[in-house]
Amino acid sequence: MLRFNAFRAAPLLRCNARCKSTSTTAGGFPEKLAFAFDIDGVLKQGPNVLPQARRALDMLAGNNPWNRAIPYVLITNGGGVPDEDRRKALSSELGHELSADQLVQSHTPLKLLVKPYADKHVLCLGGKGDAIRRTALSYGLKNVWIAQDVVAWKQSVWPKTDLTPEDKKIVVSNDFSQTPISAIFVMHDSRDWGRDVTLICELLSSENGVFGTRRQEKKEMDSDDKNRSSVGSEGEEHMPLVFSNPDLEWQSDYPLPRLGQGAFRMSVETIYKATTGRDLPFVQYGKPHKATYDFAESMLRRHLKTLGRPNEHERLDIWIVIDNPESDIAGANAHGWNSVLLKTGVYRTGEPRHKPTSIADDVEVAVRWAVERAARG
Repeated sequence: MLRFNAFRAAPLLRCNARCKSTSTTAGGFPEKLAFAFDIDGVLKQGPNVLPQARRALDMLAGNNPWNRAIPYVLITNGGGVPDEDRRKALSSELGHELSADQLVQSHTPLKLLVKPYADKHVLCLGGKGDAIRRTALSYGLKNVWIAQDVVAWKQSVWPKTDLTPEDKKIVVSNDFSQTPISAIFVMHDSRDWGRDVTLICELLSSENGVFGTRRQEKKEMDSDDKNRSSVGSEGEEHMPLVFSNPDLEWQSDYPLPRLGQGAFRMSVETIYKATTGRDLPFVQYGKPHKATYDFAESMLRRHLKTLGRPNEHERLDIWIVIDNPESDIAGANAHGWNSVLLKTGVYRTGEPRHKPTSIADDVEVAVRWAVERAARG
């Protein structure tokens, strides 16, 4: 594993933000080089964009010896808003216009999953207000319900929290005693763990996904039924439950990491096990899971086409720049990507359990080093 910082990687890293080239001897343009960046802890800390991030993206946009763009994609376990809204906001914050092919939020790969539920009723959890509803609708779902809708239908579902005036403005009225929910998508961090754990556990044990009902346990299923059903650990049919982000912790502008959706999922698992005696049936997306990396690489290749460089089959030299040694490095290693672990996010010091290709002080250092390395062959 390589370690480098701004003082040990000369001559490349002596360049400052005003330099046109990355080094005095640029070498050949790195045709196969591409980058993937995490956002929180890499490009931003909380709401603040790191100055090194703007300089790194300037270089990839063409402020380099070849005056050519080097492709990159932003891949984050964050989310909670429609992709187009996040793309516009990030473009403004970072000072670079991102294309639709350059952003993968934790829930973006769910676009490939939702088609069977397009005309069915689904419960989507997480995030502020009704942003998750708007996100799910943008993916092609038509009957999307959020937690506030359920509480507005019957306050006793979760009597510990009253709906705010803002909540009441976004509520869609519905009789959930007559509405079979077919799937649950946890698309962002829960704002009310008690409420959302309760809704998930109730639906997983309900009769045909109807709130206020309890499924009669089946002692056995014949082999044909088992083959047709989504089967849990005890052999029973269960409702699909999808989590978009496995991160136990994430980095905000607070000095210590905060608990993320991975911690919420662990809470659901523990409570479901305690109340039913069964293991929680669920599907996990987000880094480090393969489906997310496959989706991100397909986006990178689409972006290459927009740059006039179709590269559908040739292996790319992809470097992912990340801050979380647990979720990010494991996925990169399994997917055959190089990884640079930064000290500006969750990781600060010590030997990470999953070994990155390199460790760097910040994103600008990482990008300059990787570009020069690729140019030298």
